[in-house]
Amino acid sequence: MELRFGFFDSNGLKLRYFEVGKGEPLILIHGLGESLEGWTFQYSEFARKYRVVSLDLRGFGMSDIPEKISVRDFAEDVKNLMDFLKIDAAHLLGLSMGGVVCFEFYKNYPERVKSLVLANTLHKLPEEAKPLFEERLKLLERGSMEEIAEFIANISFHQKRRELIDLVKTIIRKNDKEYYTKVTIEIGKINYEDLLPKIAVPTLVIVAEFDITTPPELGEQIAKLIPNSTLKVVKNAAHLAKMENPEEFNRFVLEFLEGLER
Repeated sequence: MELRFGFFDSNGLKLRYFEVGKGEPLILIHGLGESLEGWTFQYSEFARKYRVVSLDLRGFGMSDIPEKISVRDFAEDVKNLMDFLKIDAAHLLGLSMGGVVCFEFYKNYPERVKSLVLANTLHKLPEEAKPLFEERLKLLERGSMEEIAEFIANISFHQKRRELIDLVKTIIRKNDKEYYTKVTIEIGKINYEDLLPKIAVPTLVIVAEFDITTPPELGEQIAKLIPNSTLKVVKNAAHLAKMENPEEFNRFVLEFLEGLER
């Protein structure tokens, strides 16, 4: 199976992308502090049937770090990648902050979205999530990226498998701390509650049984607000369900996408 790595221009920044497989385009949008390596457990499964495309959003992975950030800029990165690859419309899968980027992209370019998969994500920061969010901000003030990576890796998994924790620590610790902090603060300000009832494409919402970062109740709220949406729960997994239980995560995504073809 042919793999294609490369770089593209997004409003003057050089961003990295990855592409594998053939078929309808499926764009994977990573979470805060992640990179396209975070989809390691998805590529081969999804590429059997789809043209799978992922990117390092600005400031993450091997992409250039901008001076200023906004969620709109992340959505523009996705749009610019689609333009670069001559993709008119695609299925979008976003995890955590990637789901937020999906909301922003849909708000601005609904005609370019075939369907949405919103995994372990949030449409706003609910009251019950604020204590953990504040704890993260305090750690960002006083800690190193090494300590932050340790914290994130440990709260992101239920099964505490060392190989997964080490993988996430390796990805997170590479982040620029100042930029990571700015993006964290920006995500804390979002609110897409008014957008959700207007989403008119088929939507799959995925939550995980033991997710404390974006608890299942949050995904339930999202699914209730989006017409024509389906909710699925990944068992025995926490925030990074795509890594912790990829078999179930991937099955939910593929069953949803294949159902659209019928």
